[in-house]
Amino acid sequence: MKLAIVTGSTKGLGRAITERLLNQGVHVNAISRSKETNQHERLTSYQGDLSDSEEMIRLMQEITEKLPLSHYTSVTLINNAGTVTPIKRVGEAEAGEVINHYSLNLIAPVVLSQAFVKWTANFKGKKTIVNISSGAAHKPSKGWSAYCSSKAGLDMFTKVFGVEQEDHENPVKVISFSPGIMNTEMQGQIRSSKAEDFQQVQRFQEFHEKGQLRSPDFVAGKLMSLLETEMENGRIYDIKEFL
Repeated sequence: MKLAIVTGSTKGLGRAITERLLNQGVHVNAISRSKETNQHERLTSYQGDLSDSEEMIRLMQEITEKLPLSHYTSVTLINNAGTVTPIKRVGEAEAGEVINHYSLNLIAPVVLSQAFVKWTANFKGKKTIVNISSGAAHKPSKGWSAYCSSKAGLDMFTKVFGVEQEDHENPVKVISFSPGIMNTEMQGQIRSSKAEDFQQVQRFQEFHEKGQLRSPDFVAGKLMSLLETEMENGRIYDIKEFL
């Protein structure tokens, strides 16, 4: 059987990924801040805040201690949980907002990946980590200093991680995946931001009005297809490559 750990599993892309994995017969361990309502027999849910470092470490320990890897042929970690807030220019956000942002968007996936590597060190099956990135990692946008830089940091972490794994006989395959614009709650937060905070707010409102946002299920399907290929370790993939 295949095993997957998905963060941010109750909304948007995370929910769509979880449902796709369950439909494929995968045993999914899901971590989210919101309560999981899906009662699927192969879904084990954990509720917690990944922006809280102690909570994050506790959750990963709880999961790894309960799961004997000898039962599985492959293990995948999908670092999907993230936030776009605060949507504010530098100097206008509160310190706590910025700390929480980087804790969730960058520190959590890095720490969870570290734990994954240690946990699967002697595992002989397929090992994969997917970091959900964004086109914002490569394009500066006013009001998105935290979001752009946290995703850029995550992409560089992915690249370095991939290079390091070249030294291993059975490496962890790690990639970043940029899902593009989707019809999710995060997009709603972007559309409701103030023009003085985010200069491109009207552009994102038009994406919604013109029906240009992809469904999370469509994006999840493209990611599932990618995971079945021989991926390049440490590479940053973009959904535009698969349209």
